[in-house]
Amino acid sequence: MKKIALFAVLAVLAQSIGRAQELNCQVTVNTENISSADRDYLRNFKSDVERYLNATHFTDANLYGDKINVSMNIFFTQVTGPNRYRAQVAIGSTRPIYAGNDTSGSVTQVLRLLDSQWEFPYVPNQRIYFDQYTFNPLTSFLDYYAFVIIGFDLDTYKPLDGASVFQKALNTATAALASSSNADWQSNSGYSRYGLAQELTNPRNEPILQAYYTYHFDGIDLLATENRKGLDNILTALESVWKVRQQNAMSLLAKIVFDAKAKEIAKIFLSYPDPSVYDRLAGFDPEHRTEYMNAKNNAQ
Repeated sequence: MKKIALFAVLAVLAQSIGRAQELNCQVTVNTENISSADRDYLRNFKSDVERYLNATHFTDANLYGDKINVSMNIFFTQVTGPNRYRAQVAIGSTRPIYAGNDTSGSVTQVLRLLDSQWEFPYVPNQRIYFDQYTFNPLTSFLDYYAFVIIGFDLDTYKPLDGASVFQKALNTATAALASSSNADWQSNSGYSRYGLAQELTNPRNEPILQAYYTYHFDGIDLLATENRKGLDNILTALESVWKVRQQNAMSLLAKIVFDAKAKEIAKIFLSYPDPSVYDRLAGFDPEHRTEYMNAKNNAQ
């Protein structure tokens, strides 16, 4: 996927380019908090989840091109019944950074999430299948995050291109609320799968998703060839996120954007000619103020 080609034929290829990717997910499993007997039942869990995520087509289109690199770190915290478990999951996804026509060899973090409440059944040697119309505590959780990851990735290449995939995430979350597992999908320490899906599909939040496109396609991808212009575009994108956050201080979507990007933002603005830009960044994202102020001190 070449950057110039994307610009030149965007109107023709936008849909196929955006949907040219599925998942390349690396799963790690930590079972230290459960008994050795229970661990034995989970010996194939990692490979089963990886197989499911990497072999399933979560969109309706024929896909080609690079897959989305994803990490999923699953920490088992409790056995709640026969073949039933509780876990915390850290999820991240990246995409390549472009330099002119080609990939630069570097990547940018697109998404970073921590879901601290997932309860599900898992039966060894029982194959798991994709069925987006039937709720299942195991597969629907994986489906939901696949939709969220793919939607965010699409939005970094074409404005609002992830909308239909985010709608799938909302459909999955809505089905979950009607199930006996609904508590896991509602608010949990400020995070809610259903709440995130609602925000992703709410037109009021389109400026944040538009900003994610600007940040990546017109910002981070431009740094190697037009550094100042790329940084200015990133500032514009972050200001858009901040404006939405001013209207809704509890915006989960805005928080997710800054959680994924704060370290990168602090680093890339070291080349900005005016170190006071970090004061502006801290105003946009006060939760990561220390990160920006440390970078400001290094820039001076």
